[in-house]
Amino acid sequence: MCNMKIIIFRVLTFFFVIFSVNVVAKEFTLDFSTAKTYVDSLNVIRSAIGTPLQTISSGGTSLLMIDSGTGDNLFAVDVRGIDPEEGRFNNLRLIVERNNLYVTGFVNRTNNVFYRFADFSHVTFPGTTAVTLSGDSSYTTLQRVAGISRTGMQINRHSLTTSYLDLMSHSGTSLTQSVARAMLRFVTVTAEALRFRQIQRGFRTTLDDLSGRSYVMTAEDVDLTLNWGRLSSVLPDYHGQDSVRVGRISFGSINAILGSVALILNCHHHASRVARMASDEFPSMCPADGRVRGITHNKILWDSSTLGAILMRRTISS
Repeated sequence: MCNMKIIIFRVLTFFFVIFSVNVVAKEFTLDFSTAKTYVDSLNVIRSAIGTPLQTISSGGTSLLMIDSGTGDNLFAVDVRGIDPEEGRFNNLRLIVERNNLYVTGFVNRTNNVFYRFADFSHVTFPGTTAVTLSGDSSYTTLQRVAGISRTGMQINRHSLTTSYLDLMSHSGTSLTQSVARAMLRFVTVTAEALRFRQIQRGFRTTLDDLSGRSYVMTAEDVDLTLNWGRLSSVLPDYHGQDSVRVGRISFGSINAILGSVALILNCHHHASRVARMASDEFPSMCPADGRVRGITHNKILWDSSTLGAILMRRTISS
């Protein structure tokens, strides 16, 4: 009888752990008060979810790879410091998937309503009431609804304040233009800035600029975001090659890599390779085949599709 109770207890414990995957979640703060607090906040999150790659490290700065941990695939990012002088606007929380840094939606902490994108309708967060929005989280959808491209979007303290107020005043299931614009801005300065120091660096200077200067994504910034999966698959194979080539992206040194990329997917762990939608909707996912790795040719580390395309063109022209 005693053994039977032990077995039942273990079974119940197992199912409790399985069904509580979304309940175990870390909470972080992203402080926009100054450029320094902003960068420090990003580094805290990166260090908590990633492991440094010793092969891509210089002067105390490393490229990090997201850990393949289990059980805590969600974390919360509490937005702070948008209005540092008055200390207002501290009720916005973003809910982020840990394995891939996708922002699943936002929480209005005044009423604890979690507005989640349609492609994350399965996601729950403890202590909140979930409302599923009518649109998904892809950049294709967000830009269409917002009526603006990412390269046409200005981001500074003022626009983030406006975006914050738009999100706090939202109710209902409709993915409105104001919500789409607000989420495009906040995704850029949270998830994309976590991934890319180039984006972090471009935006952070606006926080200490009293003139109201804005950060606007460049075509190169967008190209980085659209190739995060391919970069994540290739960069772990960097061991001092002369350069790295992924599509139109080229890095000629470790410092060039570190200046652009901060955190990569764990492409050789199954959880990072599972895509919910077509590759053109989520181009930042790892290649579907987890065995795809970088190829060294003529002392250059290549993404396989980039090298294949170049060799094909050479064959045709010869």
